[in-house]
Amino acid sequence: MLLIRERKLTTDSEEVKDPDIEFMKAWKEKVKFVLAEAEQRRQRQMKAQMQEEGRLQRKEDEEIQARKRKREEAERWEKTRDDRIGNWRDFAAGKGGKAGGAGGGTKKKKMKTLG
Repeated sequence: MLLIRERKLTTDSEEVKDPDIEFMKAWKEKVKFVLAEAEQRRQRQMKAQMQEEGRLQRKEDEEIQARKRKREEAERWEKTRDDRIGNWRDFAAGKGGKAGGAGGGTKKKKMKTLG
């Protein structure tokens, strides 16, 4: 049909009804070309689809990893809860050993300058 359209013929044309060798050769070439184009298009679409599926899979894997990291971090945070509470209580009670605490020690006196 494409060849007929290219040559500006109709289905009632004499060349179409009683094709010669040249027309049949051109017809075969056009069929090969159309089939090759269709196959290339199909392969391009398949490649694009596979790339899209790969991108979606990577995105899904990243989301799974992020949720897993978040859950593990929450578990670690809860495991160290008692230590944090104990450290805070020690600090608040002044047992930290620092000079500025509530019962941490005495402050050094400032030296007077001569003069």
